[in-house]
Amino acid sequence: MKCESVLRNVIETECEDYFLGTVDLSQVDNAMVEKYGSLIAEYPRAISIGITLPYLIPDELSMAKKQPYDVTNCQLKSITSSLSSLLEENGYRALSMPKAREMDDGPDISFHEVVAHLADMGKIEKNLLVAPEVGSKVNWGTVLTNAPI
Repeated sequence: MKCESVLRNVIETECEDYFLGTVDLSQVDNAMVEKYGSLIAEYPRAISIGITLPYLIPDELSMAKKQPYDVTNCQLKSITSSLSSLLEENGYRALSMPKAREMDDGPDISFHEVVAHLADMGKIEKNLLVAPEVGSKVNWGTVLTNAPI
């Protein structure tokens, strides 16, 4: 399986403007990752997928105007599920971890943003992952796997 091109083909069936990165979590020293120690032992690598939110979204989204997040959450669920199925069809174990439907209310950074940061897709600033091209206007999903990516 030519991993990156196959992953990109799956993602591009759902969206055009996305980020894709991989990371070996077993080699990472990070408090958030360490909280998931037994899960990481079983699935030591991660695929991080980010979908760029539409550019016309105001900077301050209220909970009543979260429709763009709902749309990208649905896309992430479909993508992460498809990628997990594809990996499993090729003999690997995979766990789809799309972003939860509800937006986080807390000040802490999410597991998805930590994984994306570890995959070099942005840097963490003020408990947000900031991608160089679009800032924080990205919704992230993660697939954990034992595949050699």
